[in-house]
Amino acid sequence: AVLRSEIEHTLVQNTVPGGPAARGGELRGGDRIVGVAQGREGPMEDVVGWRLQDVVDLIRGPKGSLVRLNVVPKSAGPDGPTREVLIIRDEIKLEDQAAKSKIIEGLPGMADRRIGVIEIPTFYRDFEAQAAGAKDFRSTTRDVRRLLAELQQSGVNGIVVDLRQNGGGSLSEATELTGLFIEQGAVVQVKDAAGRIDVERDPDPEQVYKGPLAVLVDRNSASASEIFAGAIQDYQRGIIIGEPTFGKGTVQTLVDLARFARGDEDLGRLRLTMAQFFRINGGSTQHRGVVPDVIFPTAGGAADHGERSLDNALPWANIEPLDYPLMNAFSLASLRDRHAQRIAQDPGFNYLLEQEQDLAELRERDTVSLRVEDRQQEWMLREQQRLERRNRLRAFRGLEPIATLEQEDEDEDRMPSDEDPEGVARIMLDESARILSDYIGLQRPLTAQVGAGSS
Repeated sequence: AVLRSEIEHTLVQNTVPGGPAARGGELRGGDRIVGVAQGREGPMEDVVGWRLQDVVDLIRGPKGSLVRLNVVPKSAGPDGPTREVLIIRDEIKLEDQAAKSKIIEGLPGMADRRIGVIEIPTFYRDFEAQAAGAKDFRSTTRDVRRLLAELQQSGVNGIVVDLRQNGGGSLSEATELTGLFIEQGAVVQVKDAAGRIDVERDPDPEQVYKGPLAVLVDRNSASASEIFAGAIQDYQRGIIIGEPTFGKGTVQTLVDLARFARGDEDLGRLRLTMAQFFRINGGSTQHRGVVPDVIFPTAGGAADHGERSLDNALPWANIEPLDYPLMNAFSLASLRDRHAQRIAQDPGFNYLLEQEQDLAELRERDTVSLRVEDRQQEWMLREQQRLERRNRLRAFRGLEPIATLEQEDEDEDRMPSDEDPEGVARIMLDESARILSDYIGLQRPLTAQVGAGSS
């Protein structure tokens, strides 16, 4: 997981795709870690007020060993009860980070259109296999190229690239992946501390996919995700949908301080910001992130998230734009109107909005009662509201109501991790498919195309 300090607490920023915390699904962004214990019987150590690195050192351990975390869930608020999360330490597995695809069809308002989805959890490349000379090493671009061909063979009418929760990864993969959707051209500018600007370009003139395209992002889409989404938006190659992204537009390197001293003492490392990313339109991805063409109403909380929420984050900046062609000219007004009308009565989006409003109220609270009875009563009221909200969503999905939120957690524990009967993860994705379907309907009917030579 990616952790940071916030007012004496260790805050989970997000979980890393492919890691044991992400696979377990019990630890989520916004949760606060207040205790750490080793093994099943080790004592729980209170880590409130600890230095972040000391907490990290306590959480880390050998592969296969168990760590127990005492966590205050994001939804519980600052005075809510804790819960214990058990995680078996393990290496991050490339196969769990790999891109995967599926097809969305049959949604109301989509007619007979079929929308392909390519989910990319991170921008990965198997550098070890590549260095060893393997010809078939795994990478984001190679996997997506294959998935594009498979989706085209299935007769999809358009494709959504899902970058939600994608915290970035390989810059070269972001550049090459962009190249699958555009003809040869610039993707991102990199400005170093001396003011020198290097332009990362897609050298391959082959445009692998030419059909209708949308990119779904959220507040945790960062770094390489923002480079890809920003380039697609600048070229007007596709529609960017979702929430303003994280705003991570800087490049860091680690400097080992022991190299400047005699002896073998470990003096730690300094994280040095050495460069900044700029889009081909000249604007930075830093701080502002990428603002979608169609913004979901859940974006209200994104203003207090990412780089823009940090006290000393580098501000947004801009440099000279590059010359680049616009690939598609399309009007967003009609798409935005249809989207707004559709979600106004959508139970799924109503659920997300109510949840976001509840979390916003918790964030804005700056007082807490000293009477434990009052705090317990407030927490029980919030839990009852959460239960009612959840049951409204379950009724919409045709599911039986649950008596307690703990029952829901138990039901989910018995299901495969990729199953989501209540469809919370599908709410944004389904609406993205509808928006792309609207776009296709407003244009000349197209079938997704794959360029010659791809397979």
